[in-house]
Amino acid sequence: MGEVLVLEKRVSYSPGTDYDALWKKIISELFEEFILFFAPDLYEAIDFGKGIVFLEQELHKVIIKHKKGKKIADKIVKVSLKNGEEKYVFIHIEIQGKKDPDFSRRMFTYFYRLFDRFQENIYSIAILTDLSKSNNPQPFQYSFYGTELTYRFNTYKFNEEDIPSLKKSTNPFAIAVLAGIYLHQTEKNYHKRYEVKKKLLKDFILTNPNLKPDYAEALFYFIDYLLYLPHELTKQLTKDLSINIEKEAKHMLYSEKIKEAPTLAEYFKTVREEGFEKGKMEEKRNLAAELLREGFSVEKVAKMVKLSLDEVKEIEASIHFNRPES
Repeated sequence: MGEVLVLEKRVSYSPGTDYDALWKKIISELFEEFILFFAPDLYEAIDFGKGIVFLEQELHKVIIKHKKGKKIADKIVKVSLKNGEEKYVFIHIEIQGKKDPDFSRRMFTYFYRLFDRFQENIYSIAILTDLSKSNNPQPFQYSFYGTELTYRFNTYKFNEEDIPSLKKSTNPFAIAVLAGIYLHQTEKNYHKRYEVKKKLLKDFILTNPNLKPDYAEALFYFIDYLLYLPHELTKQLTKDLSINIEKEAKHMLYSEKIKEAPTLAEYFKTVREEGFEKGKMEEKRNLAAELLREGFSVEKVAKMVKLSLDEVKEIEASIHFNRPES
């Protein structure tokens, strides 16, 4: 058996966006794909067929109670190993957003607290989401009169990723990483963000025939919230994507977990408004037909129900056409 721990992302780019929760959500929903993308060597050792168990309470006991005042997204997951051994493997994942001079020390602190509690092997990986070339954490080293310690951990750096390779990958986390890169690149330019967000949602999700529905739903929610846009640009994005949603991804409209995502929420709002206007027009046309049957003139009916003369004439022609012959 083994346990997987997902730790901390701390970035603030857009009002009201909880980046910690977004990463935590997509990791929970697509955990196997997460491990395959970020830790392929470890992926080969895990037996995903036996299921996974998220252990939130254990996390609070080991880590969270020691991190007062910090906004974090932590998770521990219990998994089974293919070799059948009973020992535990702990995977410590920290999604670090900005350069922190004390980062390596904190990574070691989390390691020894986990090791002290569980006395088992620990796999550590730091996912560095910023694009700074200078953010290159070194191993934690301790030396005091012959007592020495070096703690190394795995790292995944967004700034070292090749965008064309990410676009070609079939793993959904390649798209998530791509969105994370675009988040930084468009931090001060919402119109540029609009274009990259539209391309991601359209080309990589809505019109991608090879993307599994659960991948599409998780990614749509993640990207829609991660790449925040002001309301007017969200409305425009909804308009631009509505045809694709209705033709290629209508199944998303029935997904409870993403119906509140900004672009889909705007889509549903638009549909409701259009339906309301369509209903009002239908009522007007029915009333006009009734008045024409009662002998009111076309001009009078147009004025009464606030329709154009051409619209009332069309209704009148329809009445005569559908009237049974005597």
